[in-house]
Amino acid sequence: MEEWYTVGELAEKTGIAEPTLRRYITKFHPYFVSKGGNRAKKYKGTAIPILVRIKALYDAGYETAGLADVIRREFPVIINDNKHSETEESQSAAVLATTEDVTELKKVLTEVNQKLAKQEEFNALLIQKLEDQNRFIKKALENPSPLFLEKKTDEEEAAKPAKESKKGFWNRFFK
Repeated sequence: MEEWYTVGELAEKTGIAEPTLRRYITKFHPYFVSKGGNRAKKYKGTAIPILVRIKALYDAGYETAGLADVIRREFPVIINDNKHSETEESQSAAVLATTEDVTELKKVLTEVNQKLAKQEEFNALLIQKLEDQNRFIKKALENPSPLFLEKKTDEEEAAKPAKESKKGFWNRFFK
């Protein structure tokens, strides 16, 4: 079951002061899933690592603009369809991919496209070879080679003496 926390509970869990938490949530609201109305608003447990990361980046000296870039790469943005009333639970319609996810997808798609292009090239060459072989076979059947005919007659003639040699031993002496 999912955990939901008030701002006060988030302050206890993260060690960040409530006013500071409210400022973080306001500045980076697309990264938080919430339910309820203004003072009764609760945030999903996924808010804790985001808030801790924001505080750590501010403590490291990041400005809000630079911090926003880091958070954008590390955490998904939450899209809210805004069809729920203030008291209903706010569900995210979809979670967007991070920059790293998109980069990885682009890399994989590029590899797939390269392999597909190689496969198409191979298929074209294979089809060409098959067509060439088909033309050769048709041509060979339509116009038999004179060498093939000569070989066939040589084999027929070579087979004749073999038939004669099957005559008896005395018949060969007395033709």
